[in-house]
Amino acid sequence: MNLKMNQMPFKTLLAALVAGAALSTQGFAETNTPVSTPIVGFQTITIVPGLNVIGPSLLNSDLLKGSVSTASESTLSVSGQTNIGSQLVANEPYYIEVYSGSEKGARFEVNEASTISAANDSIILDSASGFNSRSLTIASLQGATVALRKHFTLEQLQNSRVSGSGNWVGNNTPASADQILLLDPRTQSYTTYNLRTDGVTWRGSLTGTTSQNKAPIPPGFGVIVVKRTSGLSLTVTGSVRQNDFDQRYFAGLQLLAPAIPSDLSPAGLGASAANGWTGNNNSVSADTIQVFNPTTQSYTTYNLRSDGTTWRGSLTGTTPQTSNNIIPSDRGYIVKRATADSSTTLVNPISN
Repeated sequence: MNLKMNQMPFKTLLAALVAGAALSTQGFAETNTPVSTPIVGFQTITIVPGLNVIGPSLLNSDLLKGSVSTASESTLSVSGQTNIGSQLVANEPYYIEVYSGSEKGARFEVNEASTISAANDSIILDSASGFNSRSLTIASLQGATVALRKHFTLEQLQNSRVSGSGNWVGNNTPASADQILLLDPRTQSYTTYNLRTDGVTWRGSLTGTTSQNKAPIPPGFGVIVVKRTSGLSLTVTGSVRQNDFDQRYFAGLQLLAPAIPSDLSPAGLGASAANGWTGNNNSVSADTIQVFNPTTQSYTTYNLRSDGTTWRGSLTGTTPQTSNNIIPSDRGYIVKRATADSSTTLVNPISN
């Protein structure tokens, strides 16, 4: 199922991007034409004391982008490469994103240790990872263009703090430490990462004493930041996605983030009964989108009505919110779905 990611035309989208990021647009015309040079910039995200639901949507730079010459089992060979493993750093998390062919928009996790060990033109994938955006059919990647890049990590999020804006607070007692929470939609449970007293090390609630500084925040995933004392500002730098985006939905809750730095509406997500969403005039039985307001420390819940197209908000009465940009470009949002859907691809208004 292919859905339009955002309803705004390219001029309006570009203006929205400029409003949220400083962009390099060399080689661009303000028309809806394919682009061939990266759009790079930054997002400034304000973290307040208490809860924050954020969703950085910029990407780390591609380490390589090339055509898959052969694909078998969990191994891809990339044309023109001789030692892909030499471009990776041990214990850092990586993934590929597919830019052409039947898997366009999909993302798959890289087995970093095996790729480094192979020391040739191969990328070894982790076909069992829960971060893969769809089930891996390796043969379908033959001839496809793929990009290899490093995940955004907890360490990277912490290090994006703006100097002088406030500090992260570490404590060996988790209840007194700043925390980052990541929701696993498969298990419907959170992993809580706590900053230790040293102010550097993150530990996970499910991972014992092993440092989790390199834990990934996968594309399209939001996180909850619990800030114990004074707030701070983050400046996240990176590239704007110029590719379609797999949006996999699970039955139950998922904590998501925009795929590009542009505000989103329910209509822009294709959130309708025709696309597998469940509507009901009883909000408890309907699919919902929850958007957190850090100022009030509360969620606004939007639910799909029985007509299968209209969205209403818990704070907006009977006024339809279907086409309103309810999801800020730098914030995470929670989706509750009655049914799973692993076949949704959001079509990017910026083409590559």
